[in-house]
Amino acid sequence: MSSPTKKKKAKHQPWRNDWVCVLFYKGQVRKCFAKSQSHMLLRMPEAVHRKWGLSCNMNSQSQQPVGDDYWRGHTICTTGQRIDWELYYRGNKVQEAAKLLGQIGGQNGVGKKKVRGDSNYYKMLQLKGALKRQKQKKAS
Repeated sequence: MSSPTKKKKAKHQPWRNDWVCVLFYKGQVRKCFAKSQSHMLLRMPEAVHRKWGLSCNMNSQSQQPVGDDYWRGHTICTTGQRIDWELYYRGNKVQEAAKLLGQIGGQNGVGKKKVRGDSNYYKMLQLKGALKRQKQKKAS
């Protein structure tokens, strides 16, 4: 028998599940994730079956674009129940968030600011703590 080897995670590995589908049925919410929009056609019915025990297909004809990376739609199960869904593409959002975080501290700046990130954040955190302690003293 060969022993299992530990695989090292790649540093610049692409985001695995760029697509998110949020399912709504009788006040309950369920999320499912997929690598692509075509992969979501397989994952969404599986999630519905696991959560509610219903069989359905993702109806792409009911799909309505709401924004650039956001769609709404519904599907009718074989038993006649309607399940509403929202589909998001979050790949761009992750890149945008990383870009914004990179602008605030991180690799920017020199010296202490480069090591610690945005120094203003720590100053504001210290000020908030001092204000909180003053309020607690006044309340006592």
